Amino acid sequence: MNSQKTHIGSHIRKLRKLQQRTLQDVADTCGYTKSLLSKIEGGKVVPPIATLVKIASALNTNIAALMAEGDNIDCIFVPARQKGVEPVPTESGYSILPLAVELKKKKMQPFIFTIRVEDLNDKVHSHLGEEFIYMLEGKMEFQVGLNTYRLKPGDSLFFESARDHRILNVLSAKVKYLDIFN
Repeated sequence: MNSQKTHIGSHIRKLRKLQQRTLQDVADTCGYTKSLLSKIEGGKVVPPIATLVKIASALNTNIAALMAEGDNIDCIFVPARQKGVEPVPTESGYSILPLAVELKKKKMQPFIFTIRVEDLNDKVHSHLGEEFIYMLEGKMEFQVGLNTYRLKPGDSLFFESARDHRILNVLSAKVKYLDIFN
């Protein structure tokens, strides 16, 4: 089992218990089932980012706090080839690589997303804040509201993430992009 997957779940459980809240209470606040929250806490699944945003909100925190433990650090350097940092596969078909997880109180959440064409799940996402996408590899069509954007390496997109958004098509074998949101 992936250690990042287990860590996220155990940290969610720890925060929930510190707040003396039940699985059912947090699940109801998020609009999810108790079963799903239990699977997340048990490290059986890593949900999509939008789900983690709702869980963090229900626990009165942010995604960084769900993914980090330890002292409050104010600067993080991650070497390009750091061992033990692996992408985490989600149930939505893509992999996420959380960056700077040690910073608890950051205002933005950076991730590297990797999606293979065969794993595309074009589910619509919406959450509070702003989002910035920077394409690293591959090509894709990304929809924000009613507008569709064709993105290739070097292209970027910035939008209010409360607007419905999703990947419409992966136009190469896989895509990799930096996604930063708050």
